[in-house]
Amino acid sequence: MTKRISKIFKRRIVPPILIIAGISIAIIASIIEWQQNPAASPRTIILNLIDPPYIIGAAVGLTVIGIVAAFFQLSKETKRRSLRAFLMVLAAFLVFGGPTYMMYALQGVVSSYPLVVFLGIASFIVGLVLFTRLIKEK
Repeated sequence: MTKRISKIFKRRIVPPILIIAGISIAIIASIIEWQQNPAASPRTIILNLIDPPYIIGAAVGLTVIGIVAAFFQLSKETKRRSLRAFLMVLAAFLVFGGPTYMMYALQGVVSSYPLVVFLGIASFIVGLVLFTRLIKEK
């Protein structure tokens, strides 16, 4: 039995199966929700799927686990490049999205406006520091 399981992992078919399963859960749940109320707008369908977070949580969880499993099966050089690319995208989001979108989203959650401004400025600074470190390493 363990030889059979190790063959499955050596073939690297588990991560794509997990990713496909996660996306499939989200699609099937959306179709079922639409079948129950054909007049519902896409926004209403998404809100109904998010309301009890179990379905979306399972879909996102399986997809993320599949992506992480695929990442760990990569070669060392590819892992390094992938991580560097991810950090570059994260730095760009922190620089541009932190002071704008993140502040907008936090206004509904945090009641203190100075704290929201501080978090926006902090994300901008963290993004700049991360970006400069990534550029220096190259």
